[in-house]
Amino acid sequence: MKRRILLGLFGLSYLGLALWAFPDIRQTIRLHVLSWFGAASTGGPTIAEDIFLSQFRPDPMLKTRQTILSHPFIPTVEFHGHLFTSPTSDPPEDILTRMDQTHTSVFVNLSLFTSTPHSYQKLVEKQPSKRIFHFVGFNWKRMSEGPDFAQKMASDLEQIAKMGGRGVKLWKNFGLMQKYEGKLVTLDDPRLDPVWDVCAKYHLLVAVHTADPPVFFLPVDEHNERFEELGRRPEWSFHKPGLPSFDDVMQQRDRLFTRRKDVTFVALHFGEFAHDLSRAQDLLDRHPNVYVDIAQRIDELGRQPRAAREFLIKNQNRILYGTDGLPDPEKLKIYWRFLETDDEYFDYFPAGTNRKGVWKIYGVKLPPDVLRKIYYSNAARLLRIQ
Repeated sequence: MKRRILLGLFGLSYLGLALWAFPDIRQTIRLHVLSWFGAASTGGPTIAEDIFLSQFRPDPMLKTRQTILSHPFIPTVEFHGHLFTSPTSDPPEDILTRMDQTHTSVFVNLSLFTSTPHSYQKLVEKQPSKRIFHFVGFNWKRMSEGPDFAQKMASDLEQIAKMGGRGVKLWKNFGLMQKYEGKLVTLDDPRLDPVWDVCAKYHLLVAVHTADPPVFFLPVDEHNERFEELGRRPEWSFHKPGLPSFDDVMQQRDRLFTRRKDVTFVALHFGEFAHDLSRAQDLLDRHPNVYVDIAQRIDELGRQPRAAREFLIKNQNRILYGTDGLPDPEKLKIYWRFLETDDEYFDYFPAGTNRKGVWKIYGVKLPPDVLRKIYYSNAARLLRIQ
């Protein structure tokens, strides 16, 4: 008899656990039990306990000031622009119209795919405006032509400099992907000195995108705050065997900055340290030949507005304005709002576009003299324009 009772209780408990696995049954039982004690009301739809992170788009109930800016404080120099030209695509024909609409006085086109004198000439012919400065990439294809590849790369770059080229754009493939004879080429590789010599000789600015935020080098799991973004774009993850760590490439880059003090560098994307302003400050303190831009990093700066404002004011002569792309009014309005207002808790991305993580940002409301430097004067000085 006792055995039957125990088996019965076991069967009922097993059935209860099985039923408890269904959210609607679990919620119904919970509500009825609580209603017996007068602590809840029954009825109504079942509430989903889990949803996809990409579908989580809550409407904030918090009511804050919403400042809509139609133009920046002064016309800007877009130091981190892209016309997205490649061997199979042409730059947009209406770029000057877009610049006028967004009060962009000068546009720096960081053209990664332009690396030969011929391709540079074609790009200039398509976009000859004096308001557009074209930066070029290193001609990495020369690496397949033997051990004197650096001299050939330097020769290509020198010809472009003589044709009017004003700067170089380096991407994160340099240090993370680019290989010679099966081995990664480090950022401080002394074999590249002939190329750096050309940069120094012709005063070419070097805009370098070294890596992505450190979470891109960590496991893509429940602890990674960019899980949604990396789940959407897994190819962006550097958490892979054989690749250097975030700190490894930062150290390579810093050794390059130290060794080539005769070259002026712009460490794009806030020098990869928008998440850690103490490291960003150390970068600028140790390397007087280095500047940083804010492109695609107001998402990090805007969630630490007091510290970010202090940093931007302290280093106002070393910060450049950039947004990473074509002049986009909706995107640029968010940058202006971040820099010029003290609005609270707003999106760092335009409606209908993808977010990096589930957070909001706050404005830093910089003083007018600081805005003038970040928007225009700092870049104008580096580009040698009025």
